[in-house]
Amino acid sequence: MKIITKSALLLTALLVTTSAYAGAEDGKELFEEAKCMECHNAEDFDNSKKVKNFHQLQTRVDACQRNTGAEWFDEDTHDVAEYLNKEHYKFKK
Repeated sequence: MKIITKSALLLTALLVTTSAYAGAEDGKELFEEAKCMECHNAEDFDNSKKVKNFHQLQTRVDACQRNTGAEWFDEDTHDVAEYLNKEHYKFKK
């Protein structure tokens, strides 16, 4: 029984990690398609300025997509936040 429980936990962790990576890759594509760097520069992603956690990052990404008319779904906004977190912020979730 313990072997099954450990295997299930390992599989769950692997799926979560894979899902987050896939989300970040999708987010990168959306970020590039929306041409976010036309308004932003690398200094804008310094996490010490305004964004203190992943939730705030996701809220900021949502505000940007609304202001630009990107019309992303909630999952898309989350994926872009995952990408920015992976590349710049490194918040624990």
